[in-house]
Amino acid sequence: MTGNRDCDPFRDPAAAPVQWGFALGVLHVGLASSTADMAAVQRLRDTRFRGAPGVSDMDRFDPLCRHLLIRKAADQEVLAAARLRVLQDASSIRDCYTAQFYDLGELGDSRRRCLEIGRICIDAAHVHDPDLLRALLAGLTRMALESGSELLIGCASFRGADPARHAGALRYLAANHIGPVHLRPGRAVTHVLDLPTAGEGAEMTGLRQVPALLRLYLGLGGWVSDHAVIDHELDTLHVFTAVEAAAIPPARLRALQLLARG
Repeated sequence: MTGNRDCDPFRDPAAAPVQWGFALGVLHVGLASSTADMAAVQRLRDTRFRGAPGVSDMDRFDPLCRHLLIRKAADQEVLAAARLRVLQDASSIRDCYTAQFYDLGELGDSRRRCLEIGRICIDAAHVHDPDLLRALLAGLTRMALESGSELLIGCASFRGADPARHAGALRYLAANHIGPVHLRPGRAVTHVLDLPTAGEGAEMTGLRQVPALLRLYLGLGGWVSDHAVIDHELDTLHVFTAVEAAAIPPARLRALQLLARG
């Protein structure tokens, strides 16, 4: 069902135009707007995802997306990046990056406007910096505000393709955060595994093993697929992840809206 845009939780009539940027403490959050910006995105992604600068991580989806950049305000050093794409109809949903790994037919049929979030990349020296995660969340929220997105989607990755390394986290997700049947994705590739049956000790032990960014999404009411995909190319295992704007607790939503205005 297509919602009334004037009532979308992420729609803000005072939101900034397509190109925007704002300061958040010592950081600057904005969108790539030049060849130099995109070169900085590529350097960071090449190093973090491919192991070395010059081994390109760019693909056919990059020209279709906006690219979030987080820099040090003082010297403009790039600390983090993310790839964002507004998916306005079933056709774009079925042709997005995430749809290479998950069957998004049910989601496409729902006619919801989605913001696909991918290729989140943080400089190795700042991966545990809470201010950087806060700035990243502010940038994602700003893009959601601007686009009137009803659903934020993407692949949440675990480092290491061996499922045994993530058994506790996967049990925790299976017990607490499987998404609704009418939106949950189906299988689109063969290298998948069902999330394991929750066992004793699946709660706190498993939660501690969930990556920080995925924990953040879950804290906003996010949910995951009932299966994971093994990506040997990037040596990761990932689950489809979604956050429904309407399901975010009102107090948290107001805080996100204020954060996103800088």
